[in-house]
Amino acid sequence: MTTDYEFHTVHRPAPDVMTAGLAAAVGVAPDRVDVGHHDADPDGRDWGADVLCTYDFLDGDLTLSWSIYVTDAVPDPPDEETAASRLAAAIGATVFCEALDVGLPSACWAMSPDGTRTRARVYDPEEPDLLMTVDAVEDPVADLPGIRVRCLPEAYAAERVPTPVTDAFEAAIALDGTASTQNSPTRLACWLLYCWERLVRRLEADWSPSDRYPGESYLDDLRSRDELSSRLATLPPDLATQLAAAVAELDALFQSHTVVDEGEFLGRLTGPGTEIGTRDWWWQRRPCRVPYGLDIA
Repeated sequence: MTTDYEFHTVHRPAPDVMTAGLAAAVGVAPDRVDVGHHDADPDGRDWGADVLCTYDFLDGDLTLSWSIYVTDAVPDPPDEETAASRLAAAIGATVFCEALDVGLPSACWAMSPDGTRTRARVYDPEEPDLLMTVDAVEDPVADLPGIRVRCLPEAYAAERVPTPVTDAFEAAIALDGTASTQNSPTRLACWLLYCWERLVRRLEADWSPSDRYPGESYLDDLRSRDELSSRLATLPPDLATQLAAAVAELDALFQSHTVVDEGEFLGRLTGPGTEIGTRDWWWQRRPCRVPYGLDIA
């Protein structure tokens, strides 16, 4: 079974360095790797190599693209993230690859030569005259010292978090085809409950596994709780009763993992001029432990 990788680097290693790095990354001898520029003469390529890499020069923060094809002559090739990490160690430079767990074109991993990795947001414009830009990273990257460092909300929006209360509520109300349409009041209530429970479960797990959470995502979660209160008044009485019970269970968990601070923390998070003190009780509490990223909205 063949395997494809798509990598990007800040620097442009020489072809012999690329060859040795790919050999180490995939686990083959260097003479079984062929590396060539996109515009190179095809007759000069070794199309029978076990690993074929076609590279191209870019403008912007990332200056080299690696399009890699691993043939089925290579037994058990590594997955893309493992290959990128090995390649970074072999060439002594950061390698960027797609973060498949997020599922967005801009979501990448930056693999450092020392084996660490961090999330990165990379914009790859379709227009050839625009730059390939690393917009932000979650931890400093030595090859790009000027890039801003911040939590990336899109990664946490895609993160899978168990939501047993929401699952039980959806099962109990037995959403049918009509009720489950995207804009129905019941479906919107389920979505808001899901958002609220994901925050509560992160608090319950002490922010595991990433030990970080973006401030803007936390504020969105609290707004979901605001809207849940509004939705309760619009649902039929039987549904409202079931939803209120689910919300109450999650509220109790939220209270057990937060402390009252009269809105001081969220006042700082939302910035000057916000009137946190007049908002509902969940705005008057802060997490027992504030993780990385949550102190900046």
